[in-house]
Amino acid sequence: MNFLCNPKFVIFNTNLGFAAKSPVGGNMIKRRNNNKRNRFTILLPILTIVGIGIVIVLSSFYEKSWFHNWNGVSESLKDSVLIARDIAYTGGTGPNGRSMEKYAKARLWIINNATDSELLNLTKYPNGTVKAIGYEGLIRSNSFDKKTNLIINSINDNEFKVYYSMGCEGIGLEMSEYLIQWFLKIDNDMRPFRPELIVDYGLSEPEKEKILTAFHNRKK
Repeated sequence: MNFLCNPKFVIFNTNLGFAAKSPVGGNMIKRRNNNKRNRFTILLPILTIVGIGIVIVLSSFYEKSWFHNWNGVSESLKDSVLIARDIAYTGGTGPNGRSMEKYAKARLWIINNATDSELLNLTKYPNGTVKAIGYEGLIRSNSFDKKTNLIINSINDNEFKVYYSMGCEGIGLEMSEYLIQWFLKIDNDMRPFRPELIVDYGLSEPEKEKILTAFHNRKK
């Protein structure tokens, strides 16, 4: 016995023992699939453009410091570092004769209160001022005995500059330039400093010569 259902869907034939799809229904399914593919084809470039825009916006705000490892650094020291981070090194006088003494004192507080391991952590922070605080603190430290290697290694630590200002003038220095020429003041290629301004921080003359040789042979 044969039953004819709505031809738009399925014809059931009890003699054949199977169900056959109507050609009309098959065409409708194909059209639906084509419409889905067309929508996807239209949306893909739009979604791609939006995705690229989001990446650009996020990357413009991205800072390496977000992922700095602060393990072993006390909260009080970390807070002080974040305050000093965005202030350039100064010779004591800022723009328009403004005194920058409180910022110099803030850096000295960090140096005087940080342990050697905390100062080593700061040398890895992605900011020139913070790095300089870490290096300077270790050079000043009486307990740190790897000063020569530390200073020589700073020659290759030049991704972030130290910005040094004096009054309305400022310059960007590589880390080794700041340490050797401005902090230690041992480079004879620089204008001589007054003797009372020079401190050796426990470095022997042979160690100074080793540092200067590596510094002058560096790639520029």
